[in-house]
Amino acid sequence: MKRYSSIHAFILGGGKSLRLTHDKAFLQYKGRYFIDIVIECVSSLFRGVSLVGRRYEHPGLDAHYSDDVEGTGPLGGILTALRRTDRDLNFFVGVDYPFIDREVVAYLAERALEHAPHGDGLIPVMPDGPHPLFAFYARSCLPAVERCISTQSYRVQCIAHHARIRYHEISTAPRDLAIGRFEKNFVNINRYEDYLSLIHES
Repeated sequence: MKRYSSIHAFILGGGKSLRLTHDKAFLQYKGRYFIDIVIECVSSLFRGVSLVGRRYEHPGLDAHYSDDVEGTGPLGGILTALRRTDRDLNFFVGVDYPFIDREVVAYLAERALEHAPHGDGLIPVMPDGPHPLFAFYARSCLPAVERCISTQSYRVQCIAHHARIRYHEISTAPRDLAIGRFEKNFVNINRYEDYLSLIHES
């Protein structure tokens, strides 16, 4: 499968979820930490992978960055990354996507590259809504992120209020990528009940 040298990938390390009361990165699925699953998938696609918000040793990582501004959630991680990236386009993903699918990420990378000359990023939209923590943000989004943080608007979708972000409806995906594959890819874990359900299925 193609590797994308023009896109830097940033994994948002997160921390203890208030709703989950556990560190998502070190939840396990089939004997593997969530964080390892995400790193291994992303590093197989992008030439340049960094972890933001924590330090964790893994051969698939090129760098670690602590958040420049604490207490701002994932938006602060995006700020930190966009201040350091050397690429115009960047992929961001949280550690709570244990079903991350290489072909789905590659499909979205192609759509983000197509849109890059005309905007500042791409957010996929599933039936449950947008996934701004499984998305592409250009370096040009930095002023938008800084503006959101300066006004204490910490929801990640605030970026789209101040930058040219394309919302990509997954319903437009090609038939060779079944919609069920996308649905599984975008399952993320926010509550302990979600995690118990995941473990039960495995």
